[in-house]
Amino acid sequence: MFSLPIPKKYNKEKFRRDLFAGVTTAILLIPQSMAYAVLAGLPSYVGLYAAAIPLIAYAFLGTSRSLAVGPVAMDSLLTATAVGAIASATVISGDPNPQYLLLASLLALMVGVVQVLMGLFKLGKLVRFLTPTIISAFTSAAALIIGINQVKLVLGIDLPRSTNVFEILMSTIERIGDTNIPTLIIGLASIGILIVLKKKIPKFPRAFAVVLLGSLAVIFLNLETEGVKVVGSLPSGLPGFKIPKVPMDSVLALSLDAIVIAMVAFMEAISVSTRLKREAETVDASQELVAIGSSNILAGLFQGFPVTGGFSRSAVNDAAGAESKLASLITAIGVMATLLFFTVALSPIPKSVLGAIIMTAVFGLISISDFTTIVKSNRSQLPTYAVTFGVTLLIGIQQGMLAGVAFNWIFSRIFPQNRTDNVAAEIKDKVS
Repeated sequence: MFSLPIPKKYNKEKFRRDLFAGVTTAILLIPQSMAYAVLAGLPSYVGLYAAAIPLIAYAFLGTSRSLAVGPVAMDSLLTATAVGAIASATVISGDPNPQYLLLASLLALMVGVVQVLMGLFKLGKLVRFLTPTIISAFTSAAALIIGINQVKLVLGIDLPRSTNVFEILMSTIERIGDTNIPTLIIGLASIGILIVLKKKIPKFPRAFAVVLLGSLAVIFLNLETEGVKVVGSLPSGLPGFKIPKVPMDSVLALSLDAIVIAMVAFMEAISVSTRLKREAETVDASQELVAIGSSNILAGLFQGFPVTGGFSRSAVNDAAGAESKLASLITAIGVMATLLFFTVALSPIPKSVLGAIIMTAVFGLISISDFTTIVKSNRSQLPTYAVTFGVTLLIGIQQGMLAGVAFNWIFSRIFPQNRTDNVAAEIKDKVS
């Protein structure tokens, strides 16, 4: 179960590759994590907390040399939905609500416990209930919600957080006149650069590039005086150990959300690690559950929020030449060094850049090709797709997934000829 990050027959050349991969992944992970913390309704620095300590657990317990653990878009949105139902993200002054931060950490701890128990009892097979149709519909609808929620950052306007896309759109239309033009220019330019770099130079750390350019624009053009909102001052230092102490009713309120996030996070991680594994490499699903679960437990105990393996940074880690899990430790050290010494350099990052990073990251989650394939060759799955997509988009994230699973189970028993192989599809290689 426990293994050293450095394998046998390790040499200086392999260390050089791990060092390069670890540093490269850290450069991508830092702005991504900050962006996903904002998506989760948390201060941006909490994303760095969630990106640092959990990686250490995975380095010693995981089975994939390439998987880069940290915040991801889907789990961040699920966190915002779950915790936001209990507490407000901010207090009256606009400062972060301590209770919200505490509940996010509690959720990570609960997710971790669920995943570790699933791994110890070999329950990874439960993901078979998440069929390819359910996953495609759920991720497409959730991606729309995530993307639309970032419009306010790109426009520079204040809107209430919501998972109802029509409510967001109506609020946006009402406030469109308050758009901050410099913020909009930075946001649109960042989206354009991210799309072009992904197409032309896919291995380039494009998130870091737009963060750097946006920060320089703010500094040299003094854009804060023009109303451009920035990350602002961040606390320096590593997160402290803290056991989230909340009333039992909060634990009960988050229990269903913890199970849903645990399943989704595991599905994402195992899909990524399986896709990136080398010929001689073995990915153990049950051990991956224990590793990801332990990462989430550490995230919860060190003031973070739920994490899992993300495809884009794992792909970068793999492409950069990661030879072992030592690359994950090096990435963790890079993030911790940033928290200790370089938080001042992060303060001028425009929030519109973080919104652009999230929007472009989730574009690939919207799969029109999956829908057209179902229409053309597997129409029996259309009802399941429609129910999952519709409920997710119009009612809620958790409700959408649960409705899809329940409907598919009932539908496949009423019409057994339409039953599909209940094996979760791999997350597409566009997932962030």
